[in-house]
Amino acid sequence: MGFNLRRRALALATGAALLAGGVAAQAETLRMASLGQASPTTVFSIAVSQILKNELDYSTQLATGSPATRQAVEAANQQLDLFVTAVSINSYLRDGTRLYKDMANAPELFANLRSLMNYPLGSYHAIAWADSGIESMEGMKGKKVFIGPPASAGRTVITQVIEGVTGFKPDEDFEPVNLDWASAEQAFQDRQVDIYFVPTPIPSAELQQLSALGKFRVFGIPDDKLETEGVKAASSVPGRAFDFLEPGTYSGLVNEEPVRMVSSVVGLGTHKWMSEEVAYNITKAIFENQDELVGAAKWMSIITPENALNQMNAPLHPGALRYYREVGIDVPAELVPPEAE
Repeated sequence: MGFNLRRRALALATGAALLAGGVAAQAETLRMASLGQASPTTVFSIAVSQILKNELDYSTQLATGSPATRQAVEAANQQLDLFVTAVSINSYLRDGTRLYKDMANAPELFANLRSLMNYPLGSYHAIAWADSGIESMEGMKGKKVFIGPPASAGRTVITQVIEGVTGFKPDEDFEPVNLDWASAEQAFQDRQVDIYFVPTPIPSAELQQLSALGKFRVFGIPDDKLETEGVKAASSVPGRAFDFLEPGTYSGLVNEEPVRMVSSVVGLGTHKWMSEEVAYNITKAIFENQDELVGAAKWMSIITPENALNQMNAPLHPGALRYYREVGIDVPAELVPPEAE
């Protein structure tokens, strides 16, 4: 789905949700957030919004562009009903570390969060145009590099990978470009950014779109850099793994060898105050209409009940727990919320 198509779909979904909310006062109206307009989380969220409207007459007010770190806090304070969870962010909030180290009530906020399902965000691609003259990640020296929005969890991962592979630090060795995800995509297409880091699935609609604009190269993590402090820090956090981009995946991809990248798991979360019935209905509707997810993006074929608890580290909502037990999924004890024990 191209950027303009995503933008139109988002406008239609949001407009329809607001109209429906005004006409049907008794229908559920859910405040929902995703990452940037180019993010897989927005493709997922738009598809889910349509499913909830068609199957349940639930309306969604979908906002894009907010970092997942902020979304977690807003959901914990009942300012969001559906949001993008991340396994790494859950661990930071639970332990009061990293971005939440100065937030005294971080563990209490984490206790307010509940999970509905997990799915892969994708792998952190480092992309440069093939005619840029940049042949490796070391070529970012002195260049303009988008490493994720400021204060985002993505920026932390990307910075760790860069340092592990090259030893480079932002502001010292290269110029970090401070934009949101959607603006960064456009800036890279306009060649205002030399290297563009973005988490995206394999295959990715975004990279298919880049193929129509020109040839590009993706930089990965070499074998001899796997044990560096930076790469180990990026890959050892809960919810992280390695994935490979194979040559020939896209018509514009010039790489001739597989590219190793750090991948990440995200999910759909809510807060503990959502009613059990609503959480159950949402979870069931999404899985019973998986064909609509796949119709929006093929990578969403992996979103199934059997995969939905993968690396999950925040308790399930009782409504979601009820659904998984109904369909025969063995739910680990640590994912059973206190109110359901």
